[in-house]
Amino acid sequence: MADVFSTQITHAKFIPDIWSKDTIIARESVLVMANLVRRFDADVASYGQVIHVPNVSNLTGGDISTATGQLDAEAPTESEVQIIINKWKGVRMKVLDILLAQSKYPFRQLYTEKMGYVLGVFVEDDLTALAPTITNNVGTYNTDLTDANFRRAVQYLDDARVPFADRHMILKPAQKNNILGIDKFVRYDSMGSGAAIKSGQVPGELYGVMTHVSPEVYKSINNTSNLMFHRDCLALAMQKDVKIEQFARVGWLDDFGGSELYGVKILRNDHGVELRS
Repeated sequence: MADVFSTQITHAKFIPDIWSKDTIIARESVLVMANLVRRFDADVASYGQVIHVPNVSNLTGGDISTATGQLDAEAPTESEVQIIINKWKGVRMKVLDILLAQSKYPFRQLYTEKMGYVLGVFVEDDLTALAPTITNNVGTYNTDLTDANFRRAVQYLDDARVPFADRHMILKPAQKNNILGIDKFVRYDSMGSGAAIKSGQVPGELYGVMTHVSPEVYKSINNTSNLMFHRDCLALAMQKDVKIEQFARVGWLDDFGGSELYGVKILRNDHGVELRS
C-alpha cells in the first residue's frame, strides 16, 4: 500500500479563514483651517441666511486752515462683505439589521467617526478653495516655492498693515519637502537648532508665520494654491455644526447620517497671499 500523507488539500475543510480583530482604517488629514479663520457662528446661531459685515475705512484728515480754523468734513461711502450660509453638507448610510447582527466589528462606531471626518473635510476644502481668488500671489504654478517667495508674501502682509500675531501658512506636503531642502530653514548654523532635520517637520514658524501642512490644500490639475494668511483673511459661519443622528426606521435596517450648514467668504482680501506651486 502506498504511503499517504494528510495535506492542506485533503483536509482543507479543517483550516478556517481568520478575520483579524483589527481593521485598516483609512488615514485622515489633520484638519486645521476652521480653527485659523474668523468665526461668525454666533451671528446665525438662531436664524438668518446672510451675514452683513460692514467695512470701516481709515480717515484722511488734513491741515486746518489758519485763516478760518476750518477743515472739510469727511463722509466715507462704506461697503460690506456678505457671508452667505449656503453650504449644506451631509453623509448617510443605511445598514441592514442582518449585517449589524452578524458583523464582528463595531460598524456604527467606525462609520460615525468617518462621518464626522468627512464633514470636517468639506469645511477644510471650501476654505482652502478660496486661495486662488486672493489678489496677491507669489511663485509659479507647478514650481517649488523659494525663500524669496516666502519673504515677498510676508511683505504683502506688512504693506497691508496686517497684525503680526495670528499669521499662518498652510502648505501641501510637496512644499514641506521643498522647505526641508532649503538650508537656511533647517541647518543648525542658520536656525540655532537641528530639530527640523531630526524630526522631518518644517519649523513651526517661518518669518513670524506659523506653518501648517495638509494634503487638503487646494489643487487644480498641476496648479497648487498654498496660502499665507492672517486670521481675518477668511470667514467661516457655522449655522448648524456637525450632528450625527438616527433616522426613523423604515424596514429592517439602521438609517443614520450626519449634516452641517455653513458659509465661507474672503473677509479681507489683502490679508492673504496665494503661494503658487
